[in-house]
Amino acid sequence: MSDKKRVMLIMPHMVGGGAERVASLLMNSFAEKGCETEIVLTSDKKEDVVRCDLKDDTVLTLLPETMPPESAGEKRTYGIFLKAYAQITCNLFELFRLPVPADMAKASLYVQYHREIRWVREKLRREPDTAVIAFLQPAIPIVMLAARGLPNRVVFSERCDADRLMKKRYGRKFIEKYYRRADGAVFQSVYARDAYPAAVAGKGVVIFNPLKPGLPPPYKGERDKRVVTFCRISKQKNLPLLIAAFERFYRKHPEYTLEIIGDSPNEEGRQVEAEIGKQIAAAGLQDAVRLLPFCSDVHGKILSAAMYVNSSDFEGMSNAMLEAMAIGLPCVCTDCPAGGARTAIKNEENGLLVPMNDPDALFAAMNRLAEDPAFSLKLSQNAAEFREELMLDKISEKWMKLL
Repeated sequence: MSDKKRVMLIMPHMVGGGAERVASLLMNSFAEKGCETEIVLTSDKKEDVVRCDLKDDTVLTLLPETMPPESAGEKRTYGIFLKAYAQITCNLFELFRLPVPADMAKASLYVQYHREIRWVREKLRREPDTAVIAFLQPAIPIVMLAARGLPNRVVFSERCDADRLMKKRYGRKFIEKYYRRADGAVFQSVYARDAYPAAVAGKGVVIFNPLKPGLPPPYKGERDKRVVTFCRISKQKNLPLLIAAFERFYRKHPEYTLEIIGDSPNEEGRQVEAEIGKQIAAAGLQDAVRLLPFCSDVHGKILSAAMYVNSSDFEGMSNAMLEAMAIGLPCVCTDCPAGGARTAIKNEENGLLVPMNDPDALFAAMNRLAEDPAFSLKLSQNAAEFREELMLDKISEKWMKLL
């Protein structure tokens, strides 16, 4: 038996998203601190995994390729009776916009994930000293049910908009009853923490996302006439809002360009990319707006830009925003749920916050940065001071105290 502390992180996917990168960076740091580490993915198959940030020290277990196949008895039980019960009863509550009772939600969860719950429970029973991090839906409720009555220390971290989560099937009622199993919780903002029931929120601390190692130092020279954003292309990012605000900005400042840097990893992303392509063409901005693929040296490419703009409808804690601040870019961000931007940005001190879905406010903020170089420089310098707080070693130490 090894004397090393064991840390296991359980989450659904590893397909290159921001939350998955945070998980990878944390596990890399735990391994460097001498822990035995393992990531368990509840949904991914081998061909789905993007492991670019995760070092080889961490074992990666894929449940779809590890769990035994479903037996005929399970298919009959979970495929007919319980499925009908869970779907019909839960759907009725959802139809009338009523919170789904905790035990109905639990039954629905077992219908979908009974094999995953059983696998995780058996593994934790074999490894009672392993500390568990439950990351993202549906991994968190899976772990909460699997770990009941077992001695493992369990910490969960939800990265989505908590207000939205509370209204879902595995929302407030389920959380009030079954998240009590958690020994600790990590939230990305006080606003996300306070959206949870008091008994759960009281176990939580706010910890920022760590910065990716190797970011370039803050830029101090004359800035290019570029507005930049970098993100996964999706509806969440509300890129049409950014383009609408830039259209007005461009009429006043035709020397500027807009660079949208990111990939479209799925059908939703490809649809968004097609839609914004039409929007750009309709506005006659083909020469001013560039859609560029994501690249490994993205931070070096945007370092000297005039400003970074985030137009999202919701974010947990945007890694792109934190990285832009850390390299000294003047930042404009929508003040969206779950309060990540509001937590990191002190408005008019180290960045600018604007209301959601308000192209006029977004234009005004961009225009202010373009026309007031001294103010822009102040935001840049103050944002860069935030960098030290976000270093990976400091962030991982806060996690280790919980574990």
